[in-house]
Amino acid sequence: MKKIIKQTWIIGIAVLALAMVFPSCKKQINLAPENATYDEVFWVDGANVNKALSGAYSMLRDAFRADNSYFIFGDIAANNIKLGGDFWNYNTFVETGGFNFNYAPYLEGSVKNWSRFYAIITQCHQIVEKAPGIPDSKYSGGAAQKKRMIGEAKFLRAYLYFYLQRVWGDVILTKETIKDPTNVPPVPRSPESETLAYCLSDLKSATSMLDNLANKTRANKVSVLALTAQIYAWQKDYVNAEKYCDSVINNSPVSLEAMADYKNIWMGNSQESIFELNMKFDAVNNEANSSFFGRFLTSPYINNKNANSTFLLNPDLLTDIFDADHTDDRYDAVTEQAQGGGTNRMLTKYTNVNYYDPNAANTYVVSNNLVLIRLADVYLLRAEARYMNNKLGDALSDLNVIRVRAGRNTYPIVQPPLPAPQVNEPNFLTELMNERIRELIGEGVNMFDLIRIEYPDTKQKQIQERFPTQYSNDRIAKKGYFWPLDMRTLLKQDELLTQNEWWNNN
Repeated sequence: MKKIIKQTWIIGIAVLALAMVFPSCKKQINLAPENATYDEVFWVDGANVNKALSGAYSMLRDAFRADNSYFIFGDIAANNIKLGGDFWNYNTFVETGGFNFNYAPYLEGSVKNWSRFYAIITQCHQIVEKAPGIPDSKYSGGAAQKKRMIGEAKFLRAYLYFYLQRVWGDVILTKETIKDPTNVPPVPRSPESETLAYCLSDLKSATSMLDNLANKTRANKVSVLALTAQIYAWQKDYVNAEKYCDSVINNSPVSLEAMADYKNIWMGNSQESIFELNMKFDAVNNEANSSFFGRFLTSPYINNKNANSTFLLNPDLLTDIFDADHTDDRYDAVTEQAQGGGTNRMLTKYTNVNYYDPNAANTYVVSNNLVLIRLADVYLLRAEARYMNNKLGDALSDLNVIRVRAGRNTYPIVQPPLPAPQVNEPNFLTELMNERIRELIGEGVNMFDLIRIEYPDTKQKQIQERFPTQYSNDRIAKKGYFWPLDMRTLLKQDELLTQNEWWNNN
C-alpha cells in the first residue's frame, strides 16, 4: 500500500479512487464531498452532483490559499511585493533573491508540489463521468441543471490545467479517473500544445452547456469565453484571442465599474467581475479567513499589525508605474500608507475586515472575494491581441478605456510643442505591461503577463526586459520562469516524471 500511496498521492490523479480502496489514507487526501468514494451511494441525484461541484470550488479556494501560493505565483514572483521581515523564507522569490524558486524552506508543499490541484481535477473527472448517467428526473432542474453542472466541471478542469501549465510548465495530462488505483502506470508530462488543446476542447463543450448566471462564484458562459481568450493569447494565437475578447466585451452582461465604485469589484458579484471564488464571511458557512487577504494589511485595518508581517507593495515598482503627482485615481483607491509610514504602502483592494466575535476581541476575518477574471483584464488582453494583429488604433482605444477610467491621460501622451511620440513595439508593450500592473496588481496574474507578452521581432519577453540580470537568455530558453517540482517527494520511482530543465542545475 505504501508504494501505491506514494505514487498516486504525489501525482494526485487518482486521489478519490485511491481513497475508495484505502480509506485509511483519508488524512493525506483532500476529499470533497466526504462520500464521493462510494459510487453507488453518492452518484444518484443532482443534489449530490452539486455537492461534488461545490466541493471542487472549495478545494480550489484551499489550493490557492496554501501558504498564499496564489499571490506567490502571480505577484511575489513578479516583484510586485516588498516582503516584511517575517517572510524570510520567501526572499529568494523576488529580484534581490535572484528569483530562485528552488529554495523554498517550509514552502515546498505549496510552491513545488501540484498534488492539491490534481485532487480537484480528479473531482472534475468524476462529475463529467458520473453526472450524465443519472436520470434527468433526479435533478431538481431537470436536464438543464444536469447540463449546466457538467459544463461547470469542464470549465474548472480547463481552468486548472491552464493554471498548472503557467506555473510549472508541462503537466501530467489525465483525461479520466483512474479505474484501477492498484495499477497506476508511470505517466510522462504532456507537451503544452496537447494540454491547451484539451482545455480548449473542454471550453468549447462547456460554452453550449452554460448560460450567464448573475452569481459570479460559479462558472458561466462569459467565464468560458474569457478563459478561452486567455488560452489563445498564451498560445500566441492573437486572432482567436481578439475574437473571444470581442464576445466578452460586446455580447455579455458584464460592464466596467465606475471609479467611484472601484472597490466594489472585490466585495463580490460586481458588474465587472466574470469569475471569482467566494471568500465572504457569514455566520453559517464562513468561507473567510484572516491570513489570505490579511497578508496585505497593517493597522488600522488589522489591530496592532505592523509591516513586518505584511506583503507590502514594492516601492520601486510604484515609482516606476505611477506618475510623481499620483494623478492616477487607483493610487489612492487601492494603495495606502502602511503602518510605520515612509515609503511603505499596502494594497487596499481587500479591506473588508470583520471582527465578528464579541467574545474574542482579536479574532477577525477579511471578507472579500477572490476575483480570478474580470472585464478590465479582458480589455487589456484585447489591446494586446489587437496590437499583435497590427491594429494599433484599436489597441490604443482599448488601453485608453482603462487609463481614462483611472483618471489618466490617453496614451500616447503628447506634450506640445513636442511631436507625438512614436508608438512602436517597445514603448507600447511596456506601457501595456505597466497598465496591467497598475490595474491588476495583487490579483495573482502579473507574473503570467510577464511570461506571455513578448516583442514579435526579437521574441524577448517582458520578464527578460524587466529583470535582465536574473533572466538570462539561457534561463529564458530553458523556461526558468516556471517553478521547479519537488522531485524528492513527487514520484521518485517514476522514471517518466522529469524536472523542469532550468532547475536541474540551478
